[in-house]
Amino acid sequence: MKVTKFIILLISITLLFSFTLTLNSSVTSSVSVVQTNKIYLAWKNSEDAVAYEMEITTKPYKPSDSVPAEEIIYHTVGIFTPGIELDLNPLPIQHIDKTYYRVRPLDLDRKPLATFSEPMPLSSGQLNPTKPQPTALFNTNRPVPLYPTYSWIPVLGAEHYVVEVTKGVPENPNGVTPSKKQIYSYTVDEGFDCYDTHAYVDEGTYYWRVIALNKDDSPIGTYSDAIPFHISIKHYTWAVFGDSITHGGGAISNSPSDIRFDYSSYLPYEIKNLGRSGDSVESLVERFNSDVLPFHPKYLFILESGNSIRGGTKAEDVIKQFQRLINKCKQNDITPIFLTIPPINPDRIERVFHKPSVEDWQSQTAIVNTFLKEQQYVIDVNPLLSDNRGFLPTMYSQDGLHPDISGKKVIADAVIRFLLTFDNPSVVSY
Repeated sequence: MKVTKFIILLISITLLFSFTLTLNSSVTSSVSVVQTNKIYLAWKNSEDAVAYEMEITTKPYKPSDSVPAEEIIYHTVGIFTPGIELDLNPLPIQHIDKTYYRVRPLDLDRKPLATFSEPMPLSSGQLNPTKPQPTALFNTNRPVPLYPTYSWIPVLGAEHYVVEVTKGVPENPNGVTPSKKQIYSYTVDEGFDCYDTHAYVDEGTYYWRVIALNKDDSPIGTYSDAIPFHISIKHYTWAVFGDSITHGGGAISNSPSDIRFDYSSYLPYEIKNLGRSGDSVESLVERFNSDVLPFHPKYLFILESGNSIRGGTKAEDVIKQFQRLINKCKQNDITPIFLTIPPINPDRIERVFHKPSVEDWQSQTAIVNTFLKEQQYVIDVNPLLSDNRGFLPTMYSQDGLHPDISGKKVIADAVIRFLLTFDNPSVVSY
């Protein structure tokens, strides 16, 4: 698949419209396809990487070395996960223990973000893996997001995937048929992650796993290991509420399953993430009762990225929805703490999403932010994420809309500084 085409697909992943997601799907064949002469290679996920470059060479070149073209037997800049299943059949490899690979992270322009890794022999990888490798393992030291996201390393030859969520350990680990304990199932036609559309508001331990299917809908290998996640229903002191910026994800190809893209993960409290990608202020109001009240947080950080404004909704209409949200908080004894709407980079958005932003986005955003700064508790993150044009710079966001890890740290730092002044609440200025 061409890099440009794949980037477009990945963009949609960030916005939650990334894949065709079908409920109650199932694996249609119990006959598993066995693949041979492939290898699974993995490496550490680099900060704010959009893609990875890989070189496979006949000698162990140092990270800073340039490799002669005749020594490179495989090269790609089209890896979008910190790992790959590589087909060895077309490669002129005689001894995998004497053949080496190295990788380095790239930005959207395919410029290196760091040097190559130390060379590793191919033999250090896993030969002929028989199940997908999950990358969403969940951090047991922090609450699971209300809307979990599942991710994995792409399986060689996969046309689509089926993700299964069960209540209880599947009775057929690493099998090829759905579990009897299945409660949700999704088909993912593009990409390598799955945004669960269900809000988990029932106490218990759940499991997720994924299986790859080929073009004939036959399983490639088996289901992955089942990954547990526990949902605790209680009254949280702190929670965050919003759209994709709150939900997480960034650098185009990284979903909310990577907690480094969740600004609340840097805060010094136990915080429940109630974000959902793709939301508007109106949809936040609509799901407030079902998604916020079960956890009844004492303090609710609210951040909306301006999805509506960017699409042409006027500030006065957005403010009306914010007022409804404020009223809901008051009615339920929840203290809202607003974060101002961050800037965007319309040039970058046009390039990445192929969607224009309305010309008056800045003035409309400013009107809404003025309203937010009139509230009792507010954290003004907009200027902290703005360049001299008032745009979101690429140093904080590859796609011009979603702050990456560096941008999420800026937001988190602003929240932490706000908390130091919380006994004397006011608009925080820097």
